[in-house]
Amino acid sequence: MEWEFKGIRFDIETEALGPFVLASARAPQIGPFVRVKPFSSLGRSEEEALDLLKRQVEFEFRKLPTAS
Repeated sequence: MEWEFKGIRFDIETEALGPFVLASARAPQIGPFVRVKPFSSLGRSEEEALDLLKRQVEFEFRKLPTAS
């Protein structure tokens, strides 16, 4: 699954871990550098894990000033 936020396209993968679901997001590598650190979240369902993951990414980017 792909998700775009503030011009960065994240590849999101989910994986069942017993009664939980792990969601992880990575931004593509550009040249030798990775633009954004990877993110992950754990939820009781795929929907909950994805929601937590997206909120985590949004929170991280709210803390950073946008370039003008």
